[in-house]
Amino acid sequence: MGACATASGPVRAPGENPGFPAENCLPLATPDCDRLGRARQIKHVLKRAGLTVCRASALTGTVYGKDTPYYVPPTFLYKTRIGITPHICQLVALSQVTGYRFADWMSLCGFDLRWILSLQLEVHGERTAMIAPAHTVSPHDFAFGHESSRIERSDRYFFVKIGTADNVVYPELLSGSVVRADRHYSPQDRTSERSEELLWLVEHPEGLACCHVKRIDNEHIVLLPNRPPLSAWPLRLSREARVLGLVDLEFRPRRVKQFGSTSMKADTLATIPRGSGTMSLSTLLRISRARNGLTLRSAHQKTVQVAHLLQDPEYRIPLGLLSDYEATDRFPRHIAKIISLCVVYGIDFWQLMQAGGSQVDDAGKAPLFSSEFNLDPRIPGDFWFGSYRENVRHA
Repeated sequence: MGACATASGPVRAPGENPGFPAENCLPLATPDCDRLGRARQIKHVLKRAGLTVCRASALTGTVYGKDTPYYVPPTFLYKTRIGITPHICQLVALSQVTGYRFADWMSLCGFDLRWILSLQLEVHGERTAMIAPAHTVSPHDFAFGHESSRIERSDRYFFVKIGTADNVVYPELLSGSVVRADRHYSPQDRTSERSEELLWLVEHPEGLACCHVKRIDNEHIVLLPNRPPLSAWPLRLSREARVLGLVDLEFRPRRVKQFGSTSMKADTLATIPRGSGTMSLSTLLRISRARNGLTLRSAHQKTVQVAHLLQDPEYRIPLGLLSDYEATDRFPRHIAKIISLCVVYGIDFWQLMQAGGSQVDDAGKAPLFSSEFNLDPRIPGDFWFGSYRENVRHA
């Protein structure tokens, strides 16, 4: 059975419905602890797995090799006590040899992957930007008070936050809304008349847009309405534009910001890829930044914002280092930098790991924690949304 949006577009939640505070969507984190406490926790986890740090070190050396970033040295706990952050590949190795989930090892070391979604909602505002939850989400993650709906993290969907400066279909979609696009549908699947009534997520030379699509022929489309930053001229499919999916859900903000058109263009536009497949790290970064309509300088400024929100300078990525990441395939050494890249560039964390050469599989691994954690206080929240309704009907 399929699902598609109604002909009139996504069903929106009524504006009078009560909102929910952003604190509801803040990431869950392990209890705060100092460096000594974290080292004790790691030692306890290793003990639960029947290992000492020396035994874990020997296993990682045997499985991955001592000359690789996956190798966990016998001094791992000492380095943790003095505040040296582990390499992300070391956490991949510890997850493998202990049988505990990689995501939980990340949380144990002070990096909860659920931060990524909340940070993306905070730092992206002016431009329509891709957001990529690293976990299964529910309306609560978008500050919704819906009790039963869960949105499985899937390659089927894209999520984007509508920008305040490039929302060409306002008021059909509100600036600041989060919308979902079902990539199983394309304008070619619908009749010409019906396709033009629907909203589509489109990647074009200026970035991303949720708009109407009119087919000229099998190779060209026109994006509607004809207003900046959309081109008034036909665009060639796969080369100049790509229809990513059908907009079928909208999470509406309670505070509405009106659309104000402005001319914005990234200084370096990546070529829209012809097909899917595993990209190199540098290619993934360049394409993702161009897709979100960011220059290197604006991307750097957003990493500064992430560092400010988390009150940790390690999340700041210097302009030169961002350029190096896009010019080479060298995977970042610091976990904080990897999280910042995911937040600012709108990259799926697991896709970034794969592009960096680390395939992570948590299937069948045991959890380290219960589901009851304290809310992390470091991300201030003033992001309020109204209620939620699913805009699908069964075919």
